[in-house]
Amino acid sequence: MPAPTAVDHGKRVAVRRTLALAVCGACFLLAMSGGASEPHHDNLDVGRSYFEALSGGDWDRVRALAGPGFDFSDPTAAGRETVLTSASDIETLVGYMQAGREAVEAEAVIERAFASGSLVTLIVHYRGRLRGDTPGAGRSFDAYGVAILTVTDGKVTAHVDYIDYETIDRQFGGLAVE
Repeated sequence: MPAPTAVDHGKRVAVRRTLALAVCGACFLLAMSGGASEPHHDNLDVGRSYFEALSGGDWDRVRALAGPGFDFSDPTAAGRETVLTSASDIETLVGYMQAGREAVEAEAVIERAFASGSLVTLIVHYRGRLRGDTPGAGRSFDAYGVAILTVTDGKVTAHVDYIDYETIDRQFGGLAVE
């Protein structure tokens, strides 16, 4: 068998490039058609639906989208007596959210969302005001937070919040628009 020449080497490189482009193209088409990215997309839909139901007060939908072993935490709420810092079941979180609706008129708008594997990351804009006879009633707040959700088998099994409570504290400390 004759020794390979520079031309043979060039042909092998061209074939490898063509194969690589074909594989990349197939992956791209698969992703665009929903094949390769479908689990991420489905998880993103589940995460968005859960969070929108939670912030909208659709408690039955929240329960339906929460999975077994559900766990909630908000490390940024540590030391704040009136804010839930953890819950080891969905009923505790739902109960807290239901009670909070009496004192606060608020909305939580998902501004950006991203899914990677089982993790769904939501950038959330929180706005609202205190109502009723509570101290500071009528004062408003406007701050951002991040919710990181774990979706397992189409259900949210973990929810971690990181909320900018420092901005909210400043707004309730006299900077809020009344």
